Amino acid sequence: MDIVNLLRILIFVSIGCYFIFDFFDGKKIKDEREELIRLKTLELVSKVTVWTLTLLALLYIFKPDIDAFYLLIALVLSSLYTEIFGKLYYRQNL
Repeated sequence: MDIVNLLRILIFVSIGCYFIFDFFDGKKIKDEREELIRLKTLELVSKVTVWTLTLLALLYIFKPDIDAFYLLIALVLSSLYTEIFGKLYYRQNL
């Protein structure tokens, strides 16, 4: 199995984990605390996505022979997992 197929499997597993997490997260009671957690998580996801995109753009400028597929995978995974782990973190610490 080559690295591209392994990364494709990783993407599908990550998306599946995200949808399962989102399904169970949607069943939580929506109150002010949950809204604060949602907003703080979205702010964190936004910041991480901008930083990831900036770093990947710099990487692509200096190494243009890198396949864009890898850069997109890094961007998608950073967004998905930042949201999941951000919500879990803020639920424990707020």
